Amino acid sequence: MRTPNCKCVICGKPLYRRPSELAKVRWVACLEHRDEAKRLFGVTEAQKNALNLGREKGTNHLNGIPKSEESNKKRSISIKQKLEQFPEIAIERGKKIRGENHYRWNGGSSRLNVSIRRMNENRKWMDAIKARDKACVRCGSTENLESHHIVPLAELIEKFGIKNREDARNCDALWGLTNGITLCRKCHYKERGRAGYED
Repeated sequence: MRTPNCKCVICGKPLYRRPSELAKVRWVACLEHRDEAKRLFGVTEAQKNALNLGREKGTNHLNGIPKSEESNKKRSISIKQKLEQFPEIAIERGKKIRGENHYRWNGGSSRLNVSIRRMNENRKWMDAIKARDKACVRCGSTENLESHHIVPLAELIEKFGIKNREDARNCDALWGLTNGITLCRKCHYKERGRAGYED
């Protein structure tokens, strides 16, 4: 047990607090008398500033601190559940960070094809294709699975006259599962005639 370095202001019980904590507070209280001490002595200016800072957007004091894999999974599940219950939140959030509102916006210089492939809708399309097939339709492999457009994305963009991401988002044919199959990376490279894949 650590050597006590302060006392409860109500009952005088010996307590230990970190020196950095003591520097920020005007009084110290044990757990039983914390509410009473807060009522009698109030909140210090430093405590008010810390509370206000914590409530401001973008001032999360946990930024940069590594989180465990288990903690990240729990957080991911809770966020997905919330967005499924309240889809309007996801829509509003999307409007705030799309296009010119995004912090990495640089005048729309990315090619439309690449831009569409980075959309959330495309990620959902790829996941749905892989979930449906569960394995490569050519060789049956279950490793390094990728979703493949039967009719290439570039042709679909040209065929339906897609000019921007909003057009792509509203084009149902672009996200139809009938235009996709699951291939392993090796078969995908062969399908597209790309060089560079090694066994």
